[in-house]
Amino acid sequence: MIANIINESGSFAIGARLRRLYESLTSDMTLIYKEQGLPLETKDFILYYLISKRSSISISEIAKELNLTHPAVIHIAKSLENIGYIESEKSVSDSRKRLLKLTKKGQKDLAKYRVLWEDISALNQEIFEQEVQLLQNIQKLEEMLKEKTYYQRYHGLQASKKTD
Repeated sequence: MIANIINESGSFAIGARLRRLYESLTSDMTLIYKEQGLPLETKDFILYYLISKRSSISISEIAKELNLTHPAVIHIAKSLENIGYIESEKSVSDSRKRLLKLTKKGQKDLAKYRVLWEDISALNQEIFEQEVQLLQNIQKLEEMLKEKTYYQRYHGLQASKKTD
């Protein structure tokens, strides 16, 4: 591995390391999608995937399920609307509520994505589950931080320093 300040900093630079990993993965996924002639942006994948699993779903439900803000969901939704993959419709039960669903184009291209996602899933399982157990460790970290946030842990550390 190339020596650099991020690597030298170890866990102190965890955010930078995760961002670097994320950018590397999304860059490669973008290349894979482009090679396949598919217009999906990597950042939009999770919303497209979620909507493909539901017949329709509201912005509020999406925000809750993905743990995103309403503006973040709306931003991704606009991107998917721009490529013609999703559309919104009024809820039958509540006219104030907008539901997102796949368009005919979104449904048609979904078959191509599913084939691609099977290969990607197999690759991810090999790399992230078998090789480095990344997914298991991320899940443990997420569970740990749900019990007590990073912020709370920081202040607990500060409080313990004052009593020492």
